[in-house]
Amino acid sequence: MSHRFVSLLLFLASFSCLGQQPDSVAIVNRPLAFKPAKLYVPAVLMSSGLVTTLFFKDQIKYRIADQRGKHFGNFRTRLDDYLEYAPLPIAYGLDVFGVKSKNDFLNKTVILIKGEILFYASTNLLKEVSSELRPDGSDYRSFPSGHTAQAFATATFLSEEYKDRLPWIPYAAYTMASTTGLLRIANNKHYIGDVLFGAGLGLLSMKTAYWTHRYKWGKNRKTNLSTVPY
Repeated sequence: MSHRFVSLLLFLASFSCLGQQPDSVAIVNRPLAFKPAKLYVPAVLMSSGLVTTLFFKDQIKYRIADQRGKHFGNFRTRLDDYLEYAPLPIAYGLDVFGVKSKNDFLNKTVILIKGEILFYASTNLLKEVSSELRPDGSDYRSFPSGHTAQAFATATFLSEEYKDRLPWIPYAAYTMASTTGLLRIANNKHYIGDVLFGAGLGLLSMKTAYWTHRYKWGKNRKTNLSTVPY
C-alpha cells in the first residue's frame, strides 16, 4: 500500500508541473534564514505534549487511550512503519521527474543526515530518561514517539525542498506525518502527548539542520531553469 501511495504522489507531482511556467533564473542552494517566529509551532507542539503527559493524565492522556481501546481495540496496521519515511523517496524522486529541489543532491543529503542525527539522538535520549510505559505495556520507551518525530522530520525536509516550486507539497507532507502520529495512537503504541512532543521534536530537528547548514558546496549557484526540464 505504501509503495502505491508514494508512486501516486510522484505521479501527481509530475503531472501538476506540466502547466507551470518556471522562472528563467533561480538561486540553488539558498540558505534558510533563522527567524524566532519559526520556533512557535514546534514549541507549541512540544509544550502541549509535555503538559498532556505530566498534568492532564486522567483528563486527556488516559481517556484517549481508553476510548481507543473501546472503539478500536482490534485495530492493527503496519502503515505507520512505512509512512514515516514516505517523504524521502518523494523528495529525491521528484528530481528524477525533472522537478528540481531547492538544494542540490549533496547539500540536501548532508542536511537530511544532520536532521536525522539530531532527531534520533534527542529522541532516544528522552526515551531513556523518561522511561514511560507504552499503552500496550510492551516496553518503557513510549515518550516521545520516534515514528512521529521521524515522520515530521522527513515531512519538513520534503516541504523545505519543494514548497517554493510546488506550493501544495507542505500540505501533502504534513498530512502524511500527522497520519503517522494518529496511527501510533490507533496502534496503541503511544499516548497523545508522546505524539505531540515527537511531532515538534522532529520538525525542530530538521529545521535546525537547515538553519545551521553552511553550504560549503555549490553555494548560491544560479541555475537557468529555462534549460532544465520541469
